[in-house]
Amino acid sequence: MSGRIRGLPHSHILAKHLNSPMHTSTKQLAYSSLLVLLLLGATSIPAQAQLGVAAGANFDSVSDIQDAGSAQDVQNTSTGYHIGAVYDLSLGPVSLRPGLFYRKIGSYDFSSVSSDVGDLDITAFEVPVDIRVTVLPLPLVSPYVVGGPNAFLPQSSEDDFDDNFEDVSFTFNIGVGADVSLPGVGLTLQPELRYEFGASDYIEDDFEVGGSNFSPSERELSAFALRLNVLF
Repeated sequence: MSGRIRGLPHSHILAKHLNSPMHTSTKQLAYSSLLVLLLLGATSIPAQAQLGVAAGANFDSVSDIQDAGSAQDVQNTSTGYHIGAVYDLSLGPVSLRPGLFYRKIGSYDFSSVSSDVGDLDITAFEVPVDIRVTVLPLPLVSPYVVGGPNAFLPQSSEDDFDDNFEDVSFTFNIGVGADVSLPGVGLTLQPELRYEFGASDYIEDDFEVGGSNFSPSERELSAFALRLNVLF
């Protein structure tokens, strides 16, 4: 984002949050859209499509946040997880696979700055739309490459800080995986290694904690991830 909004005291941020109906309604609309997508996927499953569950670990490159006044860094924990559902529609060697996930991105430890905040957890709901291309179709194990856009809605464990995040941010994913069929069980496993890089900022504003102004040096999200999809 080109514009930057000055950090506000904690109480002012809360007032801003309570008096910003457009921001709130935008997020409510986005959450409603995610629910509609999930319901549509659950009620319309053609024969060549499979529903599944997925989970994994993500290793986000969320940088330390620096206090602009004292150059004090607030350390982050950037190893998180994601869990959700996928809808895999096979179109021959190419498959379309949208999904809906809850993701723990990481957390910041503000305990040395303010006892009121402590750990600030960053999470998101996200909707990836993957395109899978089978590289080598084999009976039991079929390697593939995967890629596609991802829309996610970041939020924090402190409601007062939600105005510092974009309503919706975008990334792109690329990766490799394999279809592993389990004969007699009727399940397909899809282990994957993925890399995600930011296409837009997810942090909008600088912010103030305990009288100190903080400015993230990286406002786009990038991450490596290990994921296992289980298709029914």
